[in-house]
Amino acid sequence: MKKSQIVIAAWYRRYAQQKRYQQTKSSALVIQSYIRGWKARKILRELKHQKRCKEAVTTIAAYWHGTQARRELKRLKEEARRKHAVAVIWAYWLGLRVRREYRKFFRANAGKKIYEFTLQRIVQKYFLEMKNKMPSLSPIDKNWPSRPYLFLDSTHKELKRIFHLWRCKKYRDQFTDQQKLIYEEKLEASELFKDKKALYPSSVGQPFQGAYLEINKNPKYKKLKDAIEEKIIIAEVVNKINRANGKSTSRIFLLTNNNLLLADQKSGQIKSEVPLVDVTKVSMSSQNDGFFAVHLKEGSEAASKGDFLFSSDHLIEMATKLYRTTLSQTKQKLNIEISDEFLVQFRQDKVCVKFIQGNQKNGSVPTCKRKNNRLLEVAVP
Repeated sequence: MKKSQIVIAAWYRRYAQQKRYQQTKSSALVIQSYIRGWKARKILRELKHQKRCKEAVTTIAAYWHGTQARRELKRLKEEARRKHAVAVIWAYWLGLRVRREYRKFFRANAGKKIYEFTLQRIVQKYFLEMKNKMPSLSPIDKNWPSRPYLFLDSTHKELKRIFHLWRCKKYRDQFTDQQKLIYEEKLEASELFKDKKALYPSSVGQPFQGAYLEINKNPKYKKLKDAIEEKIIIAEVVNKINRANGKSTSRIFLLTNNNLLLADQKSGQIKSEVPLVDVTKVSMSSQNDGFFAVHLKEGSEAASKGDFLFSSDHLIEMATKLYRTTLSQTKQKLNIEISDEFLVQFRQDKVCVKFIQGNQKNGSVPTCKRKNNRLLEVAVP
């Protein structure tokens, strides 16, 4: 019994001491953690304070250095202005003193001489400055320096005109003979059709090729090639409008130095040959279509069946080349009529060709229809 009491007491004391030790240890850990945290926060606050102090010092130093630099700059500027003012005042004073001293030696025309010299100096300065301000040599460059003096206005405009003409000449001198011919034709087309024919703007970017059919290379047209001895200027497939019903037939349109020829597209057989001296006029509408009429001289052999009415995708080029070739051979300008109504001679009848706005079933292709003996309507989209 006594031994059991001793064991129980020992276990109890062990338990009580262990529990007291754990409580003491836990309390010590809590106190230590709070103390360490407080020390760490204190150190952090000190470090932050030191950093803010350093940043404040840097900022204050930067502002102070900036203030000193601005003061120094202001002082230097003021010193430079004063030096310049002294130099200007001194120069005016010297000039006044010299003028007073030598005034008695001046002639009556001294003012005029000084005026002319001043003008010459201004003009010289103007040209020297213009030498460094000239725009590029591109003819389409519209930049030009501003006018420095009002009295040089006419000179400034004339110099601009002369410079533009000179750079245009320099640009043209680079062209080959073939390129010059192309641009001459384009210029001729512009004078004939610009602001007159709605089809003209779309033709500006298209090069004039002339021979769209390779007559010399295609064996199909060997017979046609052998029949023509002159140089071919235009070889193009056009739609010839039938005089009776307004329907179209494909024909080869050939323009040479002296003749205008029509040939069958399939066989290459020549159907009509018209000397250029018998061509009196070319008529077309002002709208966006490719129809044109070739009027022939009354009483000529080629005009026995009447005038020709064609439709082509290269109307501007064909009319331009026909105009230039006729002028070259006959020394007379070919009349180009642009109107939405014009008369053509079909055998013994005069027929009015009238262009109207219409909705085509086949898209944007103009259609031609013979209404009666006196009227032929062309519907343009």
